[in-house]
Amino acid sequence: MKTKAPSLRLLLTNAFSIYNKVDELQHTLKSLHVDIAVVTETKLSPDKASVAEVSIPGYYPPIRRDRTAQGGGVAIWLKEGMAYKQLDINSECETLWISVAAPSGMKFGICAAYRPGTSADSDCSIFTQLESDIDKARQSCSHIIVAGDFNAHNREWLGSPRTSAAGEAADDMCCVHGLRQHVTSATRGENILDLVMSDVPGTVSTTTQPPLGRSDHAVVIADFQLTASVDQPTTRTVWRYQRADWPRLSAFLRTTDWDTIIGDDPNISCELLTMRITEGMQHFIPSKVFKTRLQDPIWWTPECSAAVDRKRNAWRKFRDDPRNGALQCTYKLASLDSTRCLARAKARHLDHVKQRLRTGSLQDRE
Repeated sequence: MKTKAPSLRLLLTNAFSIYNKVDELQHTLKSLHVDIAVVTETKLSPDKASVAEVSIPGYYPPIRRDRTAQGGGVAIWLKEGMAYKQLDINSECETLWISVAAPSGMKFGICAAYRPGTSADSDCSIFTQLESDIDKARQSCSHIIVAGDFNAHNREWLGSPRTSAAGEAADDMCCVHGLRQHVTSATRGENILDLVMSDVPGTVSTTTQPPLGRSDHAVVIADFQLTASVDQPTTRTVWRYQRADWPRLSAFLRTTDWDTIIGDDPNISCELLTMRITEGMQHFIPSKVFKTRLQDPIWWTPECSAAVDRKRNAWRKFRDDPRNGALQCTYKLASLDSTRCLARAKARHLDHVKQRLRTGSLQDRE
C-alpha cells in the first residue's frame, strides 16, 4: 500500500474583524481540513474577546497579538496535537512568530504579519524588521513561512497595476532570504495583497476561497507537500587563494603532459583535467574544510560557523565554571566576535544581492 506523503495546509485571510466570524472560520477550518490558520486584522482586544469566545474545538486557543488601539491585530489557530511554541521575537510591527514541528521532521518558523492599508507606499519598516526576524527564527527552525496582508504592490512580481517601494522591499526580502511567493490569484479586487512566502522545498500550491463574512479579502489556502527532512551536515572546502604558492603551482602545471590528458573522448578528458588541476590546488593552495547544514541562512559562511562554534565552546566552559572571571571574559569576547562576524557576512550578501538587483542580473525565480 502506497503511503501518502505528509502535507501541511495553511489558511490565510484578512478577516476585517474575526470577532463575529469565529463560527464561519470554524466551519471553514473543519471542512477544508486546515492545520494552521493565519488571520490578519482580527480587531481583537482582551476586553472585547475572551479566550473562550474565539476558541475553536479541535484547535488550540488562538495565539494572538492584539492592538492596544482599535483595528489591526494578528492571530494564529493551530490544530490540536501539533507541537509548537511561540518564539521570543518581538517587533514594533504587527508580526507574530511560532515554531511548529511537522510529522515529516521539518521544523517551521511561521510568521503572521499585517501591514495596514493606511501605510505609506514608502513605508518598508515591516520588511526591514522581517529581515532580522527571519535570521532569528532560522536559529531554531529549518524552514520559514511568512503569511499575511502586506498591502504591497509590484507590477512584475505580483502583477499589480503599479509598483511601490513596499512592493520592491517585499520582493527584495524574498530574494535575499531564498523565499518564494506562492499566491497567484487576486485576494482583494484585482490585487494580490495577501502573501504566503516560504523556503519550504517541494510542491506548494494555493487556491482562493470566498471571504469570511463581509470581509473583502479572499481566503487563501496553501498546501505544502512535505518530504522527510534530515538535516545532515555536509562539508565545504574553502580555498585560501591569497596564500597560494602560485609559482610552484604554475611549475606543476607546466610539467604536465597534456597530450596524455586531452584525448578524443571529451568526458574522460574533462575528468582527467579536473583531477590534475585539483591535485595541484591541494599541493599548493591552503584550504580548510567546514561543516555546513541545510538550515544555515543563504548568507552563512564558513567563518560564521567557526565564530559560532567558538562562542558555543566558550559558553560551555563558562557554564561549567561560572565563577571563573577569565572564562566569562573569553565567552563575552567570543559572543561579540560571533555577532560581528554574522553581521558582516549578512551585510556583504545584502550588498551583493542589491548590486545584482540594480544591474538586473538576478535569475528568474519561481
